[in-house]
Amino acid sequence: MTPALAAVERALLRPGARDVTGLGAAVPGQLARLAGELAAAGQARSRVGLVTGVHIAWAPTPAAETDGPVGVAVLAAALATLGAEPVVLTDDPCAGVTGACLAVLGAGRLEVVPVAADEAAVAGTVADLGPSHLVAVERLGPNTEGRVMTMRAVDVTASTAPLHAAFALPGLVTGAVGDGGNEIGMGNVPADVVAACVAHGARIACRVPVDALVVAGTSNWGCCGLIAALALLVPQHGPALRALLDPAVDAAVLDAATAAGGIDGVTGRPGASVDGVRVADHADLLAGLRALARA
Repeated sequence: MTPALAAVERALLRPGARDVTGLGAAVPGQLARLAGELAAAGQARSRVGLVTGVHIAWAPTPAAETDGPVGVAVLAAALATLGAEPVVLTDDPCAGVTGACLAVLGAGRLEVVPVAADEAAVAGTVADLGPSHLVAVERLGPNTEGRVMTMRAVDVTASTAPLHAAFALPGLVTGAVGDGGNEIGMGNVPADVVAACVAHGARIACRVPVDALVVAGTSNWGCCGLIAALALLVPQHGPALRALLDPAVDAAVLDAATAAGGIDGVTGRPGASVDGVRVADHADLLAGLRALARA
């Protein structure tokens, strides 16, 4: 991994709702690996599946959270810039917010899987799409008992389509972005590390592994880190990719998510924040990533 890519990986460990340095320390170099795979997907003009969406059932008005769909929309635009074909998968409760985010930048076809779908149906749907790569962004997955848990240790298995089943399909390059220990891909982090680093970690830890996991303070930031890494790996597309790291782009996509009913996954309320972090308070992170993407 180059020093510039290592610097991007370190920048993403800035705390969001929680300190993620322990989780990130368990998967060094995996951002560079996933970015390299996505760059190859662009060169091959292949289809890339992006899986996202968390329904915040405990909120005063239950709704999809904004962490995940916002980052996926920007990452989909980056993949399209590289020549890949992004297809975004989510389930019914998160479809409206995810679709609104994608519409802002006009990249990424949306596929909605019913919550009631079983694992075989999910695997069949994704297999029929024929992606070469499948990347989860802030998508919850099952613990060792097969239950899907929120950060508050609330069981949401019944309202979460088993999109994790697609990550066991043969022949796929898989990746993930997460910030809490309960997302698809956190199977790459030893269970005892999740237990030590995260409240309720022993109970909520997702055990679904991927080929490469990106840990970030929020999952939206993880997507931005991947875009910065892609700008380094595919410099001919650097200007267009760096333009996606503009705070104005981030704010526009978040505004669309909020207008569609999306809420902050920590506060449970709508507004200009993600995981309790105000948009204005992470503009400097995006500026830093843009600078690193020119290294």
